[in-house]
Amino acid sequence: MSPELIILFVSTVLLIMGVYFWQKGSHLLKHGKKAQAVVFSNNFEASDNGGVYYPVVRFLTDKQEWITQELNFGTNPKKPEGTKLQVIYDPENPTEVQIDSTFMLEILPRIFAALGVMGLVFVTLEVLEIINTIP
Repeated sequence: MSPELIILFVSTVLLIMGVYFWQKGSHLLKHGKKAQAVVFSNNFEASDNGGVYYPVVRFLTDKQEWITQELNFGTNPKKPEGTKLQVIYDPENPTEVQIDSTFMLEILPRIFAALGVMGLVFVTLEVLEIINTIP
């Protein structure tokens, strides 16, 4: 497989992920409700590199409903049970929950999108032979 196709594929994936998470984060920041959550447990997912712990948090919604939900990002080492976190959730679907973090909701998605766009521009310039950096 040519280097251009690999860069094109990775850039497209980064752009799609960045736009998806950017929209999701923007929706939560605009419509979401904040709550104090507690790490209830950690789910371990093994991989070739050892594995990742996905925190399971429990929090009380503004409608006084208890929600227990696994977060969609993992850490290693695991977060200690009982750790308090500020979360933001979608009031229409309280299981859509993220840690209330500017980095996770705004900065990281923009970095992914920017890297995707830069890769696509690079491949386009390479294919059009405006630049020639890949042998």
